[in-house]
Amino acid sequence: MIWRYGTIILLTWLLVACEDGKETATIESIPTPREVIEKPLLVGDVEAGKALAADCATCHGMDGVLAQSGSPFIAGLEQDYLIRSLLAYADGSRKHDKMKAIVDALGPDKLADVSAYYAQLDTPWRGAVRSTQSKLTLQDKQTIAAGAKLAERCNSCHGADGNAARSDVVPRLAGMSLEYFIPAMESYFNGKRQHGIMKLFKTSTNERDIHNLAAYYATRTPKMAPPSRHHKADPAAGKVVAATACAGCHGYDGNSLNPYMPNLAGQPMEYLIKATKDYRDGRRKEVLMQEPVNHLSNKTIANIAAYYAHQRPQTPLSEGPNDSGAFDPLADGAKIAASCNGCHGDRGNSQKAGVPSLTGLHEKYLVTVIKAYQRGTRQHDLMRKLVSHFSDTDIEKVSFYYALQEPGKRQNTAEGDPAAGHRLSESCAVCHGEGGISKDPFTPSLAGQDARYLVHATQAYASGVYQNDKMQAPAQALSETEIRDLSAYYAAQPPQRSETWPPEPPQFLIKERCDRCHGERGFSTHPGNPRLAGQSEAYLILAMQEYQDGTRTSQTMHAMADVLSLLEIKAVAAYYARQTADGEENSAP
Repeated sequence: MIWRYGTIILLTWLLVACEDGKETATIESIPTPREVIEKPLLVGDVEAGKALAADCATCHGMDGVLAQSGSPFIAGLEQDYLIRSLLAYADGSRKHDKMKAIVDALGPDKLADVSAYYAQLDTPWRGAVRSTQSKLTLQDKQTIAAGAKLAERCNSCHGADGNAARSDVVPRLAGMSLEYFIPAMESYFNGKRQHGIMKLFKTSTNERDIHNLAAYYATRTPKMAPPSRHHKADPAAGKVVAATACAGCHGYDGNSLNPYMPNLAGQPMEYLIKATKDYRDGRRKEVLMQEPVNHLSNKTIANIAAYYAHQRPQTPLSEGPNDSGAFDPLADGAKIAASCNGCHGDRGNSQKAGVPSLTGLHEKYLVTVIKAYQRGTRQHDLMRKLVSHFSDTDIEKVSFYYALQEPGKRQNTAEGDPAAGHRLSESCAVCHGEGGISKDPFTPSLAGQDARYLVHATQAYASGVYQNDKMQAPAQALSETEIRDLSAYYAAQPPQRSETWPPEPPQFLIKERCDRCHGERGFSTHPGNPRLAGQSEAYLILAMQEYQDGTRTSQTMHAMADVLSLLEIKAVAAYYARQTADGEENSAP
C-alpha cells in the first residue's frame, strides 16, 4: 500500500506540475495514507474524462467492456496501470499507431481525466460467455428432428449437415449458434439482407421453422471447408490484420466466444471474401462490420479469409467426436500424424528414399516449414495440399508430436564421399551445429537425415524453389559433387532427439507463473499488475504474442511469454476469460 501511495504522489506531481503555468501540488494537498486506504484517490476529473471517453468508445465502449477490434476490457482497472499503459503507447514500448496518436493528442490533464473515468467504472467483465438459450433449446430432440427434415431443402447449397462439400460463396451452417442463425435468417425475409435465392423461401418458412433449423444446425459438427480453387493468399499476413480488425468480435482464431457473432473458422475462403467485400462496399449494412473493414484492400481481405479458412471450427453444442476438453496436444498430434506416416514413416522415421525423417527436428522448425508449404514459399504441390487444412494449433500439435519422438536408424541412400563432406561441413556447422546437431530451434538438424533428401533440398535452395536468404548463396556455391559429399556426411551422423519440451498443462502454468503477479484466478492484488479474470480471450492471446515478438516491451512478460506455444497461450487465455467474481467459471459458446 505504501507503493501505491507513492505512485499516487508521483502521478499527482507529474500530472499537475508538468504543464507550464500550473501550480505545483503541495504536501498539504495530498491525502494521508489512511485516506488512500479508505478511499482510493483518482487523479483527474471523472466527468471531463467521460466526455473524452467518447473517442475511446468505438473500441472500449463507454462502459469499458466492448472489446472491439481486439481491445481489452478496461472498466475498473487501477488508474496507475491505465496511465502506465497509455504512456507505453506514447514512448513506443507498446506499438499501436492508433493508440499512440490518441495518447499524443491528450495532455497530462486529459490523460488523468480519461483514466479516472474508466478506473471508477464497475461494469462486470464479460469474458467468455455461453448462451443459456442455446443450452435450453437444444434439449428438445423433436425440435432438432423437425429441423433436420426442413434442412433437406438446404442441402443442395449448404451441404449435408451444413458442411458444404465444395469451396464456394455459400457459408457453412454446421455449429452456428441459435443467436446468430435466427436473426440472420430473418434478415433475408425482412429485406435487411438482399439475396435472390434466400428470399424465395420467405413464404414457405415460418418463425417455428427458423427455430427448428437453427437448433438442427447448431448441433451439427462443423468441418473445415476445402482449400480455395480460385484464390491464392497469405494466411500469415491475414492473421496479423485479423488480430486487430476481427478478433474482438470473432475470436482470435475465428471461433467466436459471443453467440451473437458468427464463427469464421473453417468457412470457405470465397464466402469470407465476398461477405467482407459486401460489408466494405455497403451491400451489407452493419456498423460493427463496416468500420473495421472499410479501409481494407482486396488483397488484405483475401489474406484474412485465407487465415480464417485455415483454422479449425469448434463448438461444444455439436454432436459427434468432439474433444473432451482435456489438454493433451501430443495425443491430438498423433492423430494428425496418422495422415503423414504413409510417407514419413511410423513416428516420423522415414524409410523412403528422398523423403525426410521428421524426428530429430525441433518443434519450432517444423511449424515454420509447414506454414511455408501452406503459403507456397516452399513449393511442393502434394505437401501444400496435405497441410492446407491444418489450423495453427493443428500445426503445433503435430510438430510437438514429431519433435518428441526418438529418431530411428534409416537405410543409407548416400551417393557421395562422407570424408570429403566432413571437410566441407565446417562452414555449415555455424548454423547446423557440429555433426549436424543444431542448437538453434529454427535451424534443422541434418544428422541421420536421408542423403537423397538433403541433395534435393540443397538444390532447391540453390534454385530458389525453397526460399531462404541464408541458404541460397551457400547452396549456389556448391558443385553437384560437393552437395552429394555433404549429404553423405550428414546422413552418416547419428541423429538425436531435438531439445523440445512438451507443452505444459495450463493448470501448472497458471499456478507457477501467472498467479504470482496477477493473483489467484487472475484477480490481481498487486498495484500495477492488471486483473486477468474475465478479460477478453482474444485480447489475452494477442497481448502475450505481442510480448513474444517485441511489439510490447517488458522484460518480465517477455521472459514469461517467450517460451510458450500458441497451444499453451490459448489454454491460459481461455482459463482466465472464464473466471468470474462469484467463483464459477463461464463456459465458451
